Amino acid sequence: MAPDLNPDGPHSPDRTRDAANILVAAIRYLNHATMYGSGGLEYPADVYALLSDVAAAFQAAPQLLDQAGAFLRAQAAAGQAGDDQGRDPVAVAAEASTELEVAGWKAGDAWLMVKRAQGLISGLHAKRGTDG
Repeated sequence: MAPDLNPDGPHSPDRTRDAANILVAAIRYLNHATMYGSGGLEYPADVYALLSDVAAAFQAAPQLLDQAGAFLRAQAAAGQAGDDQGRDPVAVAAEASTELEVAGWKAGDAWLMVKRAQGLISGLHAKRGTDG
């Protein structure tokens, strides 16, 4: 069963993983639903509305990625992380955090590009008497 996704919680590692799994499932669903002829989109306005939510997800992603990196750094700095490969956990967490920070910047770029695309299609509509 899907967890209640109230941002205020309750939070637990299992519920966090469940929420991430829901994210993956939603993207897979959208990948199929947005194929031309699938029935998941009917009009340009449907794409416009879809892009609003996709943009919101990209806009929220930098915070998620930054917080994941900050958690890794804090846990490693507190001596609560080890490494199965014999590496320095503090260095590994720092490098991973940097990668997550860059990914967050790219998500921010994606947000801007989706918003621009949304602006470009704001005047598109289905012609009367056509299927889209």
